[in-house]
Amino acid sequence: VRLKPRFNFILFLIIYSGTLFPFQMYLIPLYKIFNQVGLYDTKIGMILVYSALCIPFSLFVYRGFYVTIPKEIEDAAMIDGCNSFQLYTKIFLPQSLAPTAVVALFQMTWIWNDLLFGMVLTRTGNARPVMVSLASMSGVGGGIIPYIMTGVIFTSLPTIILFILLRKYFISGMVLSMAGE
Repeated sequence: VRLKPRFNFILFLIIYSGTLFPFQMYLIPLYKIFNQVGLYDTKIGMILVYSALCIPFSLFVYRGFYVTIPKEIEDAAMIDGCNSFQLYTKIFLPQSLAPTAVVALFQMTWIWNDLLFGMVLTRTGNARPVMVSLASMSGVGGGIIPYIMTGVIFTSLPTIILFILLRKYFISGMVLSMAGE
């Protein structure tokens, strides 16, 4: 299961290099590509953008976690007759709940609260994230404050509920993923 590609570190740097530059730097080329390909103002386009932007952080957390799993556990499972697929599904995957909770909470919160890509890559409410719609409620004159505050409360609930449900795994996942680096 522990794959050692020939250019392991270089591959990691290439994937993680997307976080070296601010998102605003590649927003205009992304906008042009989306217009040419027909992904502008579509849900599929937003899913593709957010998926691509989430990969580096997810890779960083999972890599930090998997290096903490002792090689002896893997060797013992191989001696017991596990192949690579069984090793992954019976050893690595069950232990991945904590880093998955960290990735899910961080990425869901980031995507849920994102304004930048939602404002630039969507035009109508069809594919627009909820926070962009909420921000557009304020308008030029400030909007109707009680309605805006109600929207803020309701849009905060999913993040709060997700954290409450995953807090045990989130805290242990944060500790484990940072211990590996």
